[in-house]
Amino acid sequence: MAFMEKALVVYPASEYRLLERVHSFALTHNIQLIDVEQEEFFAHPGLYSDQADHIVAFVTDQTAHKLIDIAKTLNFSLGFIPLIQGGPLAAWFKFPKDETDAIRLALEDDPEAIDILRCNNEVVLGSVTIGNTPFVNQRSSTSLQRDQSAGRFALYWLALLWRSLRHLFSISVVPITLSTDKKQFNTAISGIVAIENDVHSAAARLLDTTISVQDNRVSVVIISPKSIGQYVSFLFGSLLRKKYNRRLPTCISYIKTRRLSITSPKPIRLVLDGRSRKTDTIELEVYPRAVRINMSDTYHDFHDPIDDNKDTMRTDNLPQNQERVAMITRHLPIFTHALEEDFRELFLQIRDSAVAHPHYIGLMILSSIVATLGLFLSSTAVIIGAMVLAPLMAPIVAIAMGLLRSERALTLQSARTIGIGVLIGLSVSAFLAILVPVKELTPEIAARIQPTLLDLGVAIACGIAGAYAYARASVMRSLPGVAIAVALVPPLCVAGIGIGWGSLNMIIGAGLLLLTNLFGIAGAAALTFLVLGYAPVQRARKGLIVTLTSVVIISVPLAFAFSSIYQTWSIERDIGTQRMYVSGREIPLTNVEVTVGRNSILVRADTVGTTPIDEVTMRDLKQQLEVKWQREVTLEIGFRYRI
Repeated sequence: MAFMEKALVVYPASEYRLLERVHSFALTHNIQLIDVEQEEFFAHPGLYSDQADHIVAFVTDQTAHKLIDIAKTLNFSLGFIPLIQGGPLAAWFKFPKDETDAIRLALEDDPEAIDILRCNNEVVLGSVTIGNTPFVNQRSSTSLQRDQSAGRFALYWLALLWRSLRHLFSISVVPITLSTDKKQFNTAISGIVAIENDVHSAAARLLDTTISVQDNRVSVVIISPKSIGQYVSFLFGSLLRKKYNRRLPTCISYIKTRRLSITSPKPIRLVLDGRSRKTDTIELEVYPRAVRINMSDTYHDFHDPIDDNKDTMRTDNLPQNQERVAMITRHLPIFTHALEEDFRELFLQIRDSAVAHPHYIGLMILSSIVATLGLFLSSTAVIIGAMVLAPLMAPIVAIAMGLLRSERALTLQSARTIGIGVLIGLSVSAFLAILVPVKELTPEIAARIQPTLLDLGVAIACGIAGAYAYARASVMRSLPGVAIAVALVPPLCVAGIGIGWGSLNMIIGAGLLLLTNLFGIAGAAALTFLVLGYAPVQRARKGLIVTLTSVVIISVPLAFAFSSIYQTWSIERDIGTQRMYVSGREIPLTNVEVTVGRNSILVRADTVGTTPIDEVTMRDLKQQLEVKWQREVTLEIGFRYRI
C-alpha cells in the first residue's frame, strides 16, 4: 500500500505521545510531516491550504465535524486517528482499534470520496433526531448485546421503555410540512430520525431495506402516532421487531431523498450527533462524494458506493387528513379515532341493520321454529342451524354503536328491532310448546336454564368479535361463526317454551341467559368500537356507563349461579374421589348427583355390593356427611347387587 509523500498533522496540545508515534511511522516510510496544533489550525485553516493536500488529524467525535467542514471547503483529504476507542465515530467509520493500524490507515494514499449530510448547514456524521424519538435513536440490540451482559442489556431496555412510558400522556405531536424536490406533505409527527452513517441504530431496524451511506440520499424515519394506543404498540413492537421485517410499524413512515425541508409553526428540538439545537426550520441536504477520507476495508465491505438517483416515499402511515392532523396536534387520543370517511359505509350498514325489515321478521320466525324443534329433539345440529339463521346479532351491534356515539335515534330504532325479534321468538316457541304434546326437559333445554359467569364471558368475547367483524369488511364472513358461538335464539326459545309450559323456573333461567347475551354483546361491542376509534371517550362516556352498569347488574345473579355450580361440583368431586366408610365397611358411591339448597344438600347416588345398606348404616353415612359439610343432608341411594 502506498503512503502520502507529505501530510499536515493536526493534533491537540496534550497528545505528544501519539504525535511521536506518528512521526516514527512517517520516518520509516519517508513521509514528510508538518505539525500544527489543533487550536491554531481551527483559528486559521486557510494558512495551511498550500502546505499539504492531506491532513492527519487526532480527532474526537466533536472535532471530526469541524475538520470535515474545513476539508470540504479547502479540498483537503483526511486521515483520522480516533482519540476515543469504541466511540460513535470509530463505530460509524469502522476505524481500526489498534493504534498502529489507525496511524497506517490515516497516512495511506487512498482517500475515498464519501457523502456528507448537512443539517441547517452543520455537518452530521451519524444521525439527526427531531422531537420525541424513543428507541429509534439508540444503538442496535446487536451491538448492545456485544458490549453488555445479558442482564445489563435487559435492564438497559427496561429503563429505556420506562422513560418512554413515564411521559406517555404528555406526548407532543407537532404539525409540520415536509418538502422534497418533488413532493410536499402537511402532516404531524412526534419525532424524526435522519440517518447518515449510523446505519446500525434501532431506527434502521424498523425498516425493511438495507441503508447505504454512499447512495447520494439521506434516509429519514418518521414517527407519527395517531393515538397513545398506537404509540404504546410501537414501543413494545420496536423491542421485538427483527431487522428487515416486511412491513413498517403502523406509526412509522420512511423517506429517502437528497434534500428534505421540515418546517413547523413553533420551534422544535433537534440533536445533531449529540449537539442540541432548537428551531422551526430544518434543512437536510446530502452532498454526494463531498469529502475524501481514508476508510478501512471493513467500511468498504459494508458500504459500497451506489449512484441512486431515485427518491423513496413510503408515507401511507403519515396522517395527512387535515381533520386528523388538527385532532392529534390538539391532544393525542387514547385510541385512534376513525374519521367520517373511514366509517361512512359502516354507519350506513349499521343503520340498515337497526331496521326491522321483512326479511328480518321472516328469518326470526324461521330460526325460532328451527330452534324450538331442535330443543325438543335435543339435536345440536338443528340448533346450530337456527343460530346461523337468527338475525339478532345485527341490531345488537347497532345498539352498541348508538350507545357509544350517543345517537338516540339509532339506539331507539335498534332497541325496537331487538324487541320485535324477542317478541317473535317468545311467541313462536310458546305456540309450539302448547302445540307439541311432549313436555320433556331435554338436555338441550336444561343446559340453558342455569346461566353463569362463563356464559357472560362467551357473550363478551362474541361481542368483541361481532363488532370487529362489522368494522373490518374482510372479517365479515366470520359472522356466522360468531352467531353460533353466542347462541342468542336457543335461550330465547327456551324462555318461550317455559311460557307455553307455565314454568317460571324455565322463564327466569333462560331469560337471564338471554339478557346475559344481549348485555354482554352490546357492552363488549361498544368497547371494541371505542378502541377502534369510532367515538371519542368524552362522547362515549354516557353510553359506556349505561352498558357497563347493565353488565355489572346482570353479573350479580350469574355470580351466585356460578358459585352454586362450583359448590355442587366440589361436593360431587369429594364424594367421587374419597372412600366412604361406615362401621368399618366401605360404601362405594357411583352416578352421584348433588342438588345444593340454601340450608340443605340432596345427594342421589348408586352403590354396588352383595349386602343391601340398612337404615342404621344410612343414618351413620348421613351424619358423617352432615359433619363434613356443616348442613343438613338428604340421601337417596339405590342398591345394585354384585354376585
